[in-house]
Amino acid sequence: MRRSILIGLVLASSIPASADTDSDTPRQTYISIGADALRTLYEVTNRDHSVPSIALMNNRVVVLRIDTRELEPLSEAMHLERHRCGGFMAHDSLSDAFGALAADAPPPPRTAVDYTIDRGDVVRAVLPRIREDDILATIRSLSSRKNRYYLSESGAAVSSWLRDRWRGFTDRSDVTVELFDQGYPQKSVILTIPGTTKPDEVVVIGGHLDSIAPGGAKSDAPGADDDASGIATLDQIARTLLAAGFRPERTIQFMAYAAEEVGLRGSQAIVREYRRRGINVVGVLQLDMTNYQGSDRDIWLIDDFTSPAQNRFVAELIERYTTATWGVDRCGYACSDHASWHRAGVPASMPHETRSRDRNRHIHSPRDTLEVSSNNAAHAAKFARLGAAYAIELAKGTLPPADSETSNAIWKALALLFAAAALALSRMRSIG
Repeated sequence: MRRSILIGLVLASSIPASADTDSDTPRQTYISIGADALRTLYEVTNRDHSVPSIALMNNRVVVLRIDTRELEPLSEAMHLERHRCGGFMAHDSLSDAFGALAADAPPPPRTAVDYTIDRGDVVRAVLPRIREDDILATIRSLSSRKNRYYLSESGAAVSSWLRDRWRGFTDRSDVTVELFDQGYPQKSVILTIPGTTKPDEVVVIGGHLDSIAPGGAKSDAPGADDDASGIATLDQIARTLLAAGFRPERTIQFMAYAAEEVGLRGSQAIVREYRRRGINVVGVLQLDMTNYQGSDRDIWLIDDFTSPAQNRFVAELIERYTTATWGVDRCGYACSDHASWHRAGVPASMPHETRSRDRNRHIHSPRDTLEVSSNNAAHAAKFARLGAAYAIELAKGTLPPADSETSNAIWKALALLFAAAALALSRMRSIG
C-alpha cells in the first residue's frame, strides 16, 4: 500500500458515526472517497460553508467526516459529475474508514481458486433455459414501485417481496432465503444453494436492490436500469439454476443488497459480518445495470478495484459461452458493491452494460424506465447467460443424471405407449 499521509486529527472514541435519520438535526458519519472526487465533494458540502476535515488520505483514497444529510446530494453529484453510482463508502467508525485505504492493496484471497473451465456440458444444458421475457417482467415489477430508497416504505416492502418470490423458486429443503438486517427499513436479501463437497467455500453473485433520485424517500425513482435490471438478471440466474436441479460443489449465494446508493452500506455490512464469522467467499460477480445498450460492445469489464485473474476468467466465459462482445473500462473508487468485497481481499468482477462515457443518462431520475431500453430485456439476457456460466464454472457441480426432466418425459411417453398397446390388445381379445 502507498504510504498514507496524516492530514488532520480525528479521535474515533470521541466522534461516533450516527445512524440515519429523517430529522434536520446534523448527524455525522465517516466516508472514504476517491481522491479524484474531492472537488465534487467540496461543491456539495460547502453550501453552508462547512468544509469537512480530511482525516487521512493516500494517493487514491481520502477519509473524512460529513453530515449524513449530505449523503444523498453527494450520491447525485457523483453520478452527474463522476459518472459513478455511489462512488464513496459510508463507514460506522473511523477505524473502519481507515481500513478503506487498504483498497489499493487488499489482503490476498484465503483460497487459491483454479479458474479452469471444464463444465461445458452443464453450462450448455442450462443456458437455453434463460428467458428474456421473465427478466423483462421482473424489471417491470420492480420499477412499478414509486421508489426503492433504503429508508422508504416501498424500499422496505420490496425486500419482503423479493424474499417471498425467491422462496417460491423451489421446494428444496436445503435452499434457504433470508433477510439480512443492516438497521435500515430496507433489508438485503440472500438466497443460498449449499455446496455438496466444498460448502465452506462461497461464490457470491449480487446486485443492489435500492433506487434513488433527488428527494430520497419522497422521490419518484423507478430505477428500471439502476438496478432493477441487475436484480432481474440475478433473479433469472437463480431461477434457472434451481429449475435445472443444479447441485454446486461450492455454496452459491445470490445477494440483493440494500442501501448501495448511499455508500455501499448493505454490502459493507454483509462483508463485515462474513469476516467476523470467518465465511470464506472465493469469488464475487456484481450485476449493477445490465439492460441499457449504449456502446459498440455488449459487456464492459471494470478493471479498477477488481481482480485481474477473475476478470480474465470472466472474459473467457464470455467468449466460450456467449455471442456477446466485450471490452474493458474503469469506473473509479467504490462505484458499486463489488468494491466492498475487493477491499476485503475477495476476487471480485463487475461486468457493466456500457462504457462510462456512453452511460444511461436517465438513471437517478424519474426517467429511468423500461422505455429507455426499448421495453425489452435482450441486453440483460446476455448478462444472465454470463452469470449462469460464472456460477457453474466457479462453483462447479452437476445436473441430475441424464437430465431427469428429459428422462421423466421419456418414461411418461413410454408409459402412455404401453397403456395404448395394452388397451388395443384387450380389445382384440374381446372381439376374438
